[in-house]
Amino acid sequence: MLCRVLIVTAGLAAVTAGGAAQDRHVTASVALDHVVLAVNDLKASAARFRSFGFALKPGRPHDNGISNQHVKFRDGTELELLTAPEARDDLTSLYRRHLEAGDGPAFLALMARPAAPSRADTPDYIFFGHRNQSPTDRPEHFAHANTAESLVAVWLAGADFTREKAMLGGYGATVALRPRRVIGLDSEVVPIGEGGAIWLLPERARIRPDRPIVGITFRVRSLREVDTILREAGVAATTTAAPGSLLIPPAAAGGLWIEFSASAP
Repeated sequence: MLCRVLIVTAGLAAVTAGGAAQDRHVTASVALDHVVLAVNDLKASAARFRSFGFALKPGRPHDNGISNQHVKFRDGTELELLTAPEARDDLTSLYRRHLEAGDGPAFLALMARPAAPSRADTPDYIFFGHRNQSPTDRPEHFAHANTAESLVAVWLAGADFTREKAMLGGYGATVALRPRRVIGLDSEVVPIGEGGAIWLLPERARIRPDRPIVGITFRVRSLREVDTILREAGVAATTTAAPGSLLIPPAAAGGLWIEFSASAP
């Protein structure tokens, strides 16, 4: 596994209270790594994501029985589909409890420099990774028919993001540089490294009360290709208030919103 940690300066436009935009520059030494989507039926879920136009890479066998498949991108970001058929240790027991309530996102992994914060400073659904770029990756693992290029945003919903804001602020991320309206709700946008973002939505956006991760955004080259693929698969995607994006609702996507966006988050 290769560890690629970068400090990135991204140019962003901030929206002021009066509605005028002004250029800002943000340096954040934390970036998106991947999201873990826990599913009860890995084979069926993998087939569903292939129908969305994703190429999947099978994961390695795990001693505790965990099985996974990866939606990978060349920049090292990914969506991991994971199942734990039975409780064999603390981790698989946690996943089994999660899956008793149905499929859905379990963890958000971030990549940070110079080092990850202490566990006490990190919400329990967040951990720190090192970008899963492997010598066994092949071009076909990145050849997504839907033209997806990267995981660029993760949506969180909750009543109090004090810990999340403090953690991200410690890495230079600035909260609420610009607002964004998504699924009919106003959200704060926290721009982070490598052009990524974390959206903070109100608690009523939660799909299940105990799950703060509610959605993800993939950047795509062609929204037309996405639309064609989803129509052929019989997936009822919807548009959002933001131009240049399509949404798959949680009921069709394993318990989270999936956005395909032709623009930056």
